Amino acid sequence: MSGDLGPRTTTDPIAILDGSGESCATFTPVVAARMRGLGSGALLEVISDDETAPEALASWARLSGNELLETRDEGGGRRRFVLRRRP
Repeated sequence: MSGDLGPRTTTDPIAILDGSGESCATFTPVVAARMRGLGSGALLEVISDDETAPEALASWARLSGNELLETRDEGGGRRRFVLRRRP
């Protein structure tokens, strides 16, 4: 099996940030810093097992002008979030 995952689409995240084991209080500033390093419109996938993450990331996205595009429950308390960097 090769490492090629196929062609990227415009909806593929260009970065993944795994915050498993971190509280949103300490992890949200890390998300903010990572988003500042991305280009306009770029997507960041965030992984979290903090139970407050859905509300915290939605609130942060709204206040920062970024967009929360997707929230997926991965089971076992883990969730994946896709954020779009503001224009």
